[in-house]
Amino acid sequence: MVSPTQKGRDAQATHTQIADINNTSGLVALWLHGFSPETVRSYEYDIRCFIGFMTGKKAQKVTLNDLDLRTVQLNDVQAYVDFLLYKKYSPASLNRQLAAVRSLFTMGFDCGYLTFNAPAKVKGVKQKDSLAERILSEFETMQLLATAKSKALQPRGKSKNSSLSPKEKIALRNHLLLEFLYYTGARVSEVARLTWRDVKSNRNGLGQVTLFGKGGKTRTVLLSETLYRDVLNTKTSKDPAAAVFASRKGDKPLQVRQIRKIVNDTAAEAGLDGNVSPHWLRHSHASHSLDRGAPPQLVQQTLGHQSLHTLTRYAHARPSDSSGLYLPR
Repeated sequence: MVSPTQKGRDAQATHTQIADINNTSGLVALWLHGFSPETVRSYEYDIRCFIGFMTGKKAQKVTLNDLDLRTVQLNDVQAYVDFLLYKKYSPASLNRQLAAVRSLFTMGFDCGYLTFNAPAKVKGVKQKDSLAERILSEFETMQLLATAKSKALQPRGKSKNSSLSPKEKIALRNHLLLEFLYYTGARVSEVARLTWRDVKSNRNGLGQVTLFGKGGKTRTVLLSETLYRDVLNTKTSKDPAAAVFASRKGDKPLQVRQIRKIVNDTAAEAGLDGNVSPHWLRHSHASHSLDRGAPPQLVQQTLGHQSLHTLTRYAHARPSDSSGLYLPR
């Protein structure tokens, strides 16, 4: 008869065999399996920052195996949070880095590689909800799109996209890129990986685009007749795997950082305040469509949110009423 102690040992032995992990790099590879290259780079850099803190090296100089995660204790993670606060990291950046470390350690603990999940005991910092600051008004949005459009106006006598100069083609691409971000509410990473295979006709002149989004989820969003036609008119490749929004050379898709720069530079030219990013257009899409009476379920489906609860943030960020308006003046 097997004793309870032996059963416990057998269970523990089985637990440690859930995955073959021998070091930190092996755990990180398991943790990031299946993510997009951009996500892998971002999360791995967050882990390198933590390893750099623990080893006294710069994040760019460390290797993942410079730190044995099994030696990390609770006070080490607390010290890391204190270090990030000392370096004046924003609450959002600090919490993101801590979340990455937490996620990695949780994977290691669940697989039996780690016997203690130290980051799980460490709290992040509270942060102000600054969503309202990242929503453009309808006027500001139209101002942004108009600025991009003014640079993309086709010169007289040039009726075909093929007759445009390289500079004019870039201006046209940038204008359509901003319109696409706003009218679809797509994430910048979704736009960066968009290919012509994802763009199809729908009905009544409308188009549709299939977006592969956060968490590996796919959704289909309609394009207006005008936007669909304008996007199709920029197509120069018969390869369905070619990028819809290609780089200057035309053989590679725009990278996320390039799209962010295009949006930010155009916003600066339009005279808009703040560090305007593609995600501002996503927030603006949600806020403006709700203000104009779009059903919350439709906005949820278009943006790819998991829950309707997420949309309540927009109501709080741009309220339509307030008790102060009822007070005497």
